[in-house]
Amino acid sequence: MSQERFGFYWETRLSPGTPPLSDSFTTRTTEEPGVIHRILLDRAGRVFVGYTVRITVLTESPNIYQVRFERLAMTSEMSRRVMGDDASSWRQLPQSQWGPPAPQNIRGGDVLQLNLLTSAATGQWVIDYVTVQEPSRRSIGFTPVPERRFSFAPGPSRDFRTDDVELTIEAPRLTINGKLDPSTAKRFDDVSGGVVWIYTGRRGRYILSLVPRPELGFRRAGEIRGSSLSFIMGNEEFKLSSGARIAPGQAAFNLYVLHDPDWKPTYPNADLDAFIMGAADRPEALLRK
Repeated sequence: MSQERFGFYWETRLSPGTPPLSDSFTTRTTEEPGVIHRILLDRAGRVFVGYTVRITVLTESPNIYQVRFERLAMTSEMSRRVMGDDASSWRQLPQSQWGPPAPQNIRGGDVLQLNLLTSAATGQWVIDYVTVQEPSRRSIGFTPVPERRFSFAPGPSRDFRTDDVELTIEAPRLTINGKLDPSTAKRFDDVSGGVVWIYTGRRGRYILSLVPRPELGFRRAGEIRGSSLSFIMGNEEFKLSSGARIAPGQAAFNLYVLHDPDWKPTYPNADLDAFIMGAADRPEALLRK
């Protein structure tokens, strides 16, 4: 999220990564000058947590920012904006495990770890990795500037493996048998992972992979070419156009698909006709659900 003098970037992760977060989990961000509010929501339980960060650009020290984290205090306007007209039915979870770090000065690009919430059932932590950098810019003069994107990988480093290659779907537009799925017409979110999945129109879930994985039931059903993918399942042809390259590199790749026809969203008031997408590091995390 960019403001005039800085950009605040984050990535939310679950540690350890399995079991995965519920499909009802989502995050929202609101802002005011010099202030960012991060809200993590569980639509199924109608509960939320979050934090506020205040950022000051230190003009006397280039590329140095002062950051101050605070517990989230939701105003009625923020609640309506994030949770809708029934915001009063939502409950803020206590963050007894989380103490905001002391105010500090950081260099642009330094990454901070915020352990926000832990599950008593699984022992997993919900963690935000955050950084402050220069703001994203549309252009410098007449030269377009690519949007800055932040990602962080925790844990020890290791050698690269074939199944480490990630797929990314951004601002998807899905057509089925040549007809646009209208629920994708205004989608501008993105997902990224070792496998990605889509759900559409009561057809179940389609899990997509660059790796064959025959032992799990995946079969070669289509291809990925730059920012588009296509596959055939049964008598239907699916084509998805992404707002950015789906797979790394310049080549066209085979696409392997596992159809889970019985899967559907289970959070309250889920629209079973609407497009949904998600991702996981490995397909086993999805198949255990």
